[in-house]
Amino acid sequence: MKTFPFFLALFLLFTVLSGCTNYGKEKTYDGVELYHTDNVTDAEADILGNYLVSQKFADGKAKTVQLTKSGNTYQFRFVVKEGMDKDAGFAKTSKFFGSMLSAQVFNGAPVEVHLCDDQLSTLKVLVADDYGKEKTFNGVGLFHTKNVTDLEVDSLGNYLISSKFANGIAKSVLITKSGNTFQFKFVVRKGADKDPGYLKNGRIFASELSADVFNRAPVEVIMCDDYFNTLVVLPMNDGTKKM
Repeated sequence: MKTFPFFLALFLLFTVLSGCTNYGKEKTYDGVELYHTDNVTDAEADILGNYLVSQKFADGKAKTVQLTKSGNTYQFRFVVKEGMDKDAGFAKTSKFFGSMLSAQVFNGAPVEVHLCDDQLSTLKVLVADDYGKEKTFNGVGLFHTKNVTDLEVDSLGNYLISSKFANGIAKSVLITKSGNTFQFKFVVRKGADKDPGYLKNGRIFASELSADVFNRAPVEVIMCDDYFNTLVVLPMNDGTKKM
């Protein structure tokens, strides 16, 4: 999946630890001091560190993070400047980052993001949304929750390729279910949710997904913002025109 633009805003907001309390084993990834406790393996720390580099979170500037676990929940803890724990926009992007860590790093395991002071004491806890796991199909980052099978995901991904929805251009999609209804969520450009032609094609696409992928089960196409927040829900409609 592509690097998210909100990381650029985050770059300026982290500070380093003061003092020398033991926060676990330390590794460094392009300026990021990554501490991990004994209940996190070296391999898990390396996967996270390399991910931070690939996403340009680790960009050579000094930042401090800690990875630990409580039960089966990973806790991604990082030091923020004073007052940032009260910033609603920062909390929103940090929570979404936690969702990406769950899906792209920790195999769908639950994740909490802890905003911390310069002693790594928690100021605020953000529970990441469950986007499941991610597979990539010709540029489409396809997230899928546990109530969708691997076979259904592969069938959808291959259909997106054959229908040219997946055409090498980066897109973000989430497939989940509510009861027996499949929900195809995808990030759209600003204003697309108010475009009558786009809305019409979305309803047609829902019908095509039902017929061609999901054995005629009901499908909703849901247009979303960059954080997978719902903008508009489009139920199935008759027709043949593709998006």
